[in-house]
Amino acid sequence: MRLGFTRKIWLFLFGTFIHGLGQAFMFLFLNFYLKSLGLEDSYTGLVNALPAFTTAGLSLPAVFLSRRFGEIRTIKLGTMLGLSGITIIALANGPLVAVLGSLLQGVGSAFVMVANSPFMAKETTESNRVQLFSIQMALTTGAGFLGNILGGRIPDWYGSISGVAASSLPALRAALLVSAVFQLTGLLSIMVIPNDMIVKNAPGKKMARFRIENKRLMTYLVFPSMLVGLGAGLTIPYLNLFVEAKFGIDFKTLGSLFGWTSLATAATVLVQPTLVKKLGHIKTGLVVEVASLPFLAMLAYSPSFGMVSVAMFTRGALMNATGPAWGTYAMEHLSLADRPVYTALNNMSWSVTWAVAATVSGIFRQYMGPALRVEAFHYLFAGTMLAYGLSMFLKYIWLYLPDKRSRSLQLEGVK
Repeated sequence: MRLGFTRKIWLFLFGTFIHGLGQAFMFLFLNFYLKSLGLEDSYTGLVNALPAFTTAGLSLPAVFLSRRFGEIRTIKLGTMLGLSGITIIALANGPLVAVLGSLLQGVGSAFVMVANSPFMAKETTESNRVQLFSIQMALTTGAGFLGNILGGRIPDWYGSISGVAASSLPALRAALLVSAVFQLTGLLSIMVIPNDMIVKNAPGKKMARFRIENKRLMTYLVFPSMLVGLGAGLTIPYLNLFVEAKFGIDFKTLGSLFGWTSLATAATVLVQPTLVKKLGHIKTGLVVEVASLPFLAMLAYSPSFGMVSVAMFTRGALMNATGPAWGTYAMEHLSLADRPVYTALNNMSWSVTWAVAATVSGIFRQYMGPALRVEAFHYLFAGTMLAYGLSMFLKYIWLYLPDKRSRSLQLEGVK
């Protein structure tokens, strides 16, 4: 199968992959690093939530930036700010500096998230758009596999060389600095991409930047995403803490667990174009998401490390792999003007609920105390499943049923 991607796309994909390696390093160790800095659970929750809060607050301004200066310039700026943020966190000697780095990460994420999908949609046609979205997602999660596998060993390597414990602050800081190096390499690839032509708007059209042409579809796409963000924020940022607390595993095993989870997601994402062709965007997204719920329950409540590992692989692969299906559906059914606005609103709404939930999760776990850490997660997982289930139900009645009726009417018209 010939993909027909431009040079811009290949540079973008390479940069995405290398940047994803660095992101995997960071997410694997961030919570442990913050704990080693002396932050309590409530402050750890705040630092996890700050990038999402910042992303939410800057998503609409990022749309203006993207439309004014082009998607490529916006992606470059966002990647630079994200690199600055993780570097500051890695060099932090206290909570205030870590908060500053977290804020910069949020600003960078807002710019990158808003510009990514419109850039990929612009550089492709209907024949290869789903393939690009799926490959981009697969490369990101595949980078997560390698990043977690390699990252899980860095504290051990550093500890054996310097004579400190793998869980010590210097060892965890070394892992985050390696993350920054990978993100720098990804940035270099992004910087090679030629910039977009700057198109100046006509004088009377400046206020139309944030006008939504299809408000109903925009609501039906964005609101379920808010619920997913709410459910995810309660537990997903802290899966490393949950698994470590429940089973007492070391960083190497933890990195392998998260790495294989990312690889399973990458493999599932690559199947998405075939499923979309057979079932359509909406049915593919719903079937895969619904199938993930039993494995989320197994992850939350199984006493067996083996079963929890299988549940992590499967749940992560199924739930995360639906992104290309929903993303391409939105890009194909929204107008050119609505696409960046959708990306901004979707990221903003998801980020707000995710950040609120992540903050509440940290406060709740601190309230429950270290002795009841695992039990606290049991309550939080119940909230995650409830929010996910409601999101799927709304997609079913708002998107799937109308689409099914529309297809039936089209078939009757053909007869």
